[in-house]
Order: sequence, then C-alpha cells, then structure tokens
Amino acid sequence: MLGRSLLRLVLTLVPLVAVAQDPTSAEGGERTGGWRLADSSSVYLREHAENPVEWYPWGDEAFARARELDRPVFLSIGYSSCHWCHVMRRESFSDPRIARYLNEHYICIKVDREDLPHVDSVYMDAVRLMTGRGGWPLSVFLTHDRVPFFGGTYFPPAAVGGRPGFIELIEQLDTVWRDQREKVIEQGQHLLTLLRTNDARVGDAIGASAYLALGLEQVRGRFDSRFGGWRAAPKFPDPRLIDVLIASSRLGGPPSDAEMAVFTLEQMRAGGIYDQIRGGFHRYAVDGEWAVPHFEKMLYSQGLLGESYAEAYRLTGNDALAETVRGVLDALLLDFRLESGAFAASFDADSGGQEGTYYVWAPAEVNELLGEQEGALIQSLLGITAEGNFEGETTVLSRRLSLEEAAQKHSMGQEQAARIIAAAFEKMVARRSGRVAPKRDDKVVLGWNATAISALARGAVVLRDHRYRIAAEEALAFLRENLVRPEGFLRGVSSGAAKNPATLADAALYLKAVLDLYEANLDSELIGHAREVATWIAREFGPGAAGGAFFEAPAGVALPLERRKQPFGSAIPSGNGTHARNLLRLHALTAEAAYRATADAILTEALASTGHAPSAAPELMIAALMREVPIPEIAVSGDLRHPTTRALLEPALRGSIPYRVVAHRPPGEPGEAAARRIPILAERAPIDGRPTAWLCVDFVCQAPTQEPAAFTASLEALRAEAAAKRSAGAPVVEEKEPEAGAEGLGPPPPGGG
Repeated sequence: MLGRSLLRLVLTLVPLVAVAQDPTSAEGGERTGGWRLADSSSVYLREHAENPVEWYPWGDEAFARARELDRPVFLSIGYSSCHWCHVMRRESFSDPRIARYLNEHYICIKVDREDLPHVDSVYMDAVRLMTGRGGWPLSVFLTHDRVPFFGGTYFPPAAVGGRPGFIELIEQLDTVWRDQREKVIEQGQHLLTLLRTNDARVGDAIGASAYLALGLEQVRGRFDSRFGGWRAAPKFPDPRLIDVLIASSRLGGPPSDAEMAVFTLEQMRAGGIYDQIRGGFHRYAVDGEWAVPHFEKMLYSQGLLGESYAEAYRLTGNDALAETVRGVLDALLLDFRLESGAFAASFDADSGGQEGTYYVWAPAEVNELLGEQEGALIQSLLGITAEGNFEGETTVLSRRLSLEEAAQKHSMGQEQAARIIAAAFEKMVARRSGRVAPKRDDKVVLGWNATAISALARGAVVLRDHRYRIAAEEALAFLRENLVRPEGFLRGVSSGAAKNPATLADAALYLKAVLDLYEANLDSELIGHAREVATWIAREFGPGAAGGAFFEAPAGVALPLERRKQPFGSAIPSGNGTHARNLLRLHALTAEAAYRATADAILTEALASTGHAPSAAPELMIAALMREVPIPEIAVSGDLRHPTTRALLEPALRGSIPYRVVAHRPPGEPGEAAARRIPILAERAPIDGRPTAWLCVDFVCQAPTQEPAAFTASLEALRAEAAAKRSAGAPVVEEKEPEAGAEGLGPPPPGGG
C-alpha cells in the first residue's frame, strides 16, 4: 500500500534515536499536558486531559502553531467506548518519555470521531489507502496544511514482534520530516490525488435490477453456512444485508436468501455478541462463531439490529425472532435511555480498565448465586464451563440449548425450566450490577438516535407495545427541539452543548425515523414535518443544479478536504442510500414527481460508483429493490376506535409486504388536515361513513374495499404478482391505463398543513 514506501524509508534509512529517560516537564513551568481538553464537552477528550501530551482540540490554532514552529502534526482520533483507544492512552500517551518527545517535535491534536465525523472520514480513508486497513485509534501524521503523509491505527509503545513501536516511529518520522521534507510533501500530495480520484470515481451506468442481482450474487458467495454472516473473524453484523435478503426473497428471490438471513439472526442471538441475560448487542465478535465479542455496546447496533429483527419477524412470521426484538428494545429503554428521552451513544468495552469483566461468568459464581441444581441448568443453557472461553477461565454467555433441550436434559417440564431461567437471569443481572460497570457515554448523536427511533417504531407496530411508540415519540421530540432546525442539522449534544455539523447520514436517518414513527402513531403532522425535512436536506447536502448523489457534509462547513460524496455504507448505512429510500417513500405518499426524480438521480450516480461492489452498499441495494418493484400505496380511512378500521390497517402495517407505504385518514377536520399533508388521502374519506381501504400502485388504485379479509387477499395477490414477474425476469412496473373498476389518483393537491 501507499504508506509502506514511507514506512520502509523511515525504518531502513534512519537509525534509531536514543530516547531520554527522564520525564522533564515543558519549559516555563506553565500548564502542561492535555489541559486544553479539560473543559471539552466530549467525554473522550476530557479523558485525555490528564495526559502529559500537550493536546490541542481540532482547529486553526493547532495548525497555526505547527506552521509557526515548522513541526508536523500528530492527529489521534478515537471515541469514548473504544478499548484500544484506552490502551494507547494508558500505554503511550501517559508515558512521560513519549509525551516529552511528542511535545518537543510535534503539535498533537485529539479528535472525538463521534463529534467530528467529517474529519474522521477523510483521514480514515487516507489510512486505508496507505495501509489497506483502518480502525480506531486512528493515528495520522499531517503537514501543517492538514495533508496526511503517514498513518496507522494502534501502535504499541515499543517495538514488538517486528512491529515498530510508537516511540521509534515518532522519532524516525521527525527525522524524515527534517531531513527529507520533499519526500514527505510528495507523499502527501500523491495521497490527496488518490483520495480525490477515489471520490470522483464513477463506473459504467448500471440499472437497479442488474445492481441488485450482482449484489445478491456477491452476498450468496460470501455466506458462512456454518455460523451465519458474511465474514470470517472478526465478524460484524450486517443488518441491512439481512433486510435486503429477506425482502428480496418475499419479492421473487429464492427462499434460500431469507433462510440465510434468518439463520444469521438466530446465530447472532444465540452467540456471545448478544447479552444473554440483559438484552442488546455488542458491536462485533472477535471470532468467526459470534462467541466472544468486542464488548463495547453502541446505540446504532441496537437501533439497526432491533429494526432488522422486527422487520424479519414481520416479513417471515418467525415467532422466535420476536423475543429478540423485545430484548433489544427493552435494553434500549433500560440501559441507553436518558432522562431527556434521548439515547446515550455507547457503553465502554472496558470495566475498571479491563475488557469484558462485567459480562463474564465462572461456574463457581453461578453455583454460589443460584445453588447447584439451578446453577447446573443455567451453565448448560449458557455454555458456562470450567475452562471457559475467555480470560481467566471465565465464559462469555451463549445460548447453547433451547428451552426444550435444557428442560429435557435436566428432567423437568418446560414451564418449570422457563420459570427457573427467568428468575436466574434476574439474579444474575442483579449480581452483575454490583460489579464495576462499563462507562456510559451520554452523548446524543442525531443519526444514532434516529436508528433507535426507527427500531422502537417498528417494534411498537409488530409487537403491539405502546411503550416503544411513546419512547420513540419522546426521543424524536428531543431531536426536533435540539438538533433539527430549519437553519441546519447538528451532529449531537454532549455535556449539554449541541454543536458540530451533522452528516447526510444523520439527516437521512432522522427523516427515515420520522417516516417510520408515522406508521406507529399515524399522526399526519409527522408527514408534514418529513416533507420540510426533505427540503432542508436538499438545501444543506444536495448537489444543486448538477444533480446526482448528495454530499456527506453540509454546505459551508470547514473541511480538511473538499466536500465528498460517500455512497458506500459502513457501520452506519449510506446517507445517499437512506435518502433515496426516503424520497421513494415520500413520492409514494405524495405523488410529487420531484421526489422520485431526485431519488433516481441519486441512484444513477451512486449505483455507478459502487457497481463493482454492491454488497458493500446494502442500503443502496434496498433502494434499488424499491425502484425495481412497485411500492404499494395503501390508504385507510376511518376512526381508529372502529374495529373495521383496525382490521384494515392490520395487514397493511403488520403484513409481509416489504416497502409499502401506509397512510391513515381519520374522520372530520383531522382527516382534512391529513389529506393536505398526505395527498394520497385526498378524496379518500370513508364511503357511506364506513371504514374503507384503497390499494394502489403508481397511483392507479383497485376498487375500494370495506372487507378486511378481501383487503388482505388483495395485498397478498399484489405481492405474489410482483414476485412472479421479478422471478421470471419480466418487467415488474408496466405503463398501463387504469383497469375497469380502478380509479386514478390524479394530480396531487398542494401540500401544506
């Protein structure tokens, strides 16, 4: 990779420099170390305030100082719940001799990636180009013009196993900076050229059907048939891949696609990546079997996976998945929810300076807590053994037996076993709460909270649990008041301060959450809000008259590199893919052609730039599927207190049709207001005062119905017809005149309300 040439230069042309051992403080006796971070709103930055390294926050002051002193910049990027960030803080940044060398030869900047994602994304891509991999802590060396010339991730303090130590690296890079400056400048400029070339890369045009077909082929080829998922180790969940596989299978794809997805969901739920006694998911597994996690818990993991389990339950009817939906959503409410109604960003991987100790168990502790008989049941159920699967002969809990198998093994009935297990889990949670707990970062991140709202809204619908709807409404209210404003979107709230520009992904996920919450509470004001948010997103992130994909950063934001378009997703779904989905949903609700035209423009550019690897952009695969298969438009009119209204909404909201839109018109003036906000409800008042439903595709509607059974049958017939056409390779969307008995929606009335 690019950086290896400089690394060879550093390690072979420059001799190792002797390091002074005495921890002499900086000149002048004034404040030293990370004092500039002490009052930061970021928990992560404040954690580094006690370092002897003289950290600066990101900003012009640091780079001006580097230019004044003619020094390179050392940029360290991480986040509060990152285990290896803590390790490097303890090992290197607290080492007086390393700190002294950094202070005398570099200007050091510390960045919280969760506050400044635009900074992180540029330098992460640079390090990936240099080394072929990325991660946190991200360690990057820059010129005082903010140009990267060398980088990596975690470095041990001293050389280990042939790998350079951090002290050797910073000494040698400083020598190269002083003695071979032209090579440093050349390296940095070459790297910038590659970054810009990658950003501007557009491949051959590819249609939605071909894109989706190639992506599904890639996914099928990488499937782990033994343990589920699509990677070896470390193994990350891929919630959006799961979503597209199940939806595609319902719409003409092979049943094996859904089987792959459900098998993966089951394996994750049974593995150590899932908190077996409390609920919720850790970020990823370090092994290929989902057994031992990297123990940090991220809000977006709960949101994305919670939604995936809920949608998988809705689309497949697999009752076993409902238990996990409830486990994830309850963990959101119990552990992540703040007094404000919003949700905290993460829980640390470490507990009292050690990774994972909060979550692991040994047989002796289980027996002491539960008694030997009940302890034996729990140990066999959760795979707790004397040798363990983690450090110190402890075990990360995994579900090794079903309830039926556990009851049979221990010669008891299933009801008795279920009671014992439930009581045991309560005792284990209580015992665990007395341990040193992982630190929670109470930062509120816009896009991450949006994923939680979407999951709660989906869960409220499929589980019929109003607690989740209420929690979603309260979280959305907090975001609307603090982070989503007509003048722009803010990234988050940290230590009471709302600041930093949001990303396109933040804004698009927020809009998606608004649309998802509408399906849970059917309050048409949310669609009015969604339409204004779409306008704000176009203004802040849109490409302007040029058209095409949207920019990831808003206009006018100071960036280390020019504004970029990022069609690929990562742990967070693609902003362009999410927004294309939003616009297709808004078009289906409003019939406004501009929404679909903008979605098509996004997809044209984004699919072309990712067409070589669509499986790495699953959010775009979902948008392509939505564009390939017509989105059913469902309108139901009637009082929600009327049983027929609820019966008509039941198959629309909880049925197994992917990517349909549902709109509800209540009686009277609220219905008139709903029709102004949601044009497909215009002229859709109850017929003869009785609850009525309409099923439309591309705004051509079947005859209205007031019979729930007939409406359910029509929905399934429509799905089956679309699936058959797609399976046969026939065009799924056809231009045709309305059939007899059908009615066209006509041009939409003006929006508003």
